[in-house]
Amino acid sequence: MAATGTGVSVAVVGATGAVGEALLSVLSEREFPLGKLYALGSGKSVDDTVMFAERPLPVEAIADFDFSRCKIAFFCAPKAVAKKYAPRAVSAGCWVIDISSQFRLDAKVPLVVSQINGDCLAALKTPQIIASPSAPVVQAGTALFSLQKKFGLRRIDITTMLAVSALGKAGISELAGQTARLLNAQALQQKTFPSQIAFNLLPAFDALNENGYTLDELSGVKEVKKLLMDERLEVAMSQAFAPVFYGHSQIVRLETEQPIDMRIAREQLLLAGLKFNDESDEPLSPVAIGTGSDVIFISRLAQRASAPRNLELWTVADNIRNGAAVNTVEIAETLLKSHL
Repeated sequence: MAATGTGVSVAVVGATGAVGEALLSVLSEREFPLGKLYALGSGKSVDDTVMFAERPLPVEAIADFDFSRCKIAFFCAPKAVAKKYAPRAVSAGCWVIDISSQFRLDAKVPLVVSQINGDCLAALKTPQIIASPSAPVVQAGTALFSLQKKFGLRRIDITTMLAVSALGKAGISELAGQTARLLNAQALQQKTFPSQIAFNLLPAFDALNENGYTLDELSGVKEVKKLLMDERLEVAMSQAFAPVFYGHSQIVRLETEQPIDMRIAREQLLLAGLKFNDESDEPLSPVAIGTGSDVIFISRLAQRASAPRNLELWTVADNIRNGAAVNTVEIAETLLKSHL
C-alpha cells in the first residue's frame, strides 16, 4: 500500500533509517509532486511504518518490489543494497538517486550537487543511477565551487568533525546511551564506536590505507575532484567524530590561482546560498544553528595578510538534511523539469 496523489510515483529505499526519514520530511515540506509513495526496507523492517505528512506509511519489502511501479527511487540504504537493487530499478525504467558510496566514483555515474552541476542532468537520455556525494563533500563542495569560479583553486585541505548521525541511528543511539549511563555513574556500553564517544573525540576509524588515511577520507578526496571537475587539484581530507548528534563542522583551507578579494569571496559564497551569522554574536555551531536547517552556515572567513591566495572557512551544516536529504530531493526536482 502507498500514499497516493496525482504526481510522480516515488520509492524510498531505506525509509526507516535516519536519512530515509529526513527525506520523507523534505518531500513533504517542499511539496514534491507525488503520485504514489512507496516506503521500502529490508525484511527486518517489513510491517513497520514511517511517517509522511503526519500519516503512517507501511514499509514494504524491497525484495518483492516491482520498480516499474515508480519513476524515481531514492536509495537511502547501505551500499550493498544499492549494488543489488539500483541496477534492477534502472532496468525497470526508474531513475535512481543514491546516497551510498557504491556508485560515487563510477565514471559512468554522474556525481551531482544540484547547485553545482545539476544542469548536467538535462543531457541524460534514459533513466540511470545518479549519485549524491558524501555529506562532507556536499558541504565543502558547495563553498569551493563558488570560489573556484572566481579565483581558481590549486590546493584544498578539509577537516571535518563528524556528527555521530553519519553512522545512522546506531551512532545516535550509542551517543545517547553512553551519555545517559555516564551521567548516572553506570558502565559504558559500546558497539558502533571502537571507544567511548560521549564527551570525547575519535578519529575516523574505517579501514586505513597504507598512507594512513581512511578509505572514506580518500574517497572524499576523489569525490571533490570529480565534483569540481579538476583532477589536478591537490586535495587532502581528514575526519574525526565529535559527540554531536547532527551537524558536521568543517575547517576548509584553500589556495587559489588568483589573489582573493575578501569582499568578493563573501559575495560569491552568498550567491551560492551559504549564510553568514551577521545578525547574532553567538558563534556558529552544529547544536546552536546547524541542526534541522537546510543551509550551510559560515562562521568565519579568514585570510592572512601575507598570503593573499589563501583562505580559511569554518562551516556548519546538518549532515542528514543538507548533506543528504535536501540534495537528493533537489536532484529529483531537476529531473522533473527535463525528464518527467
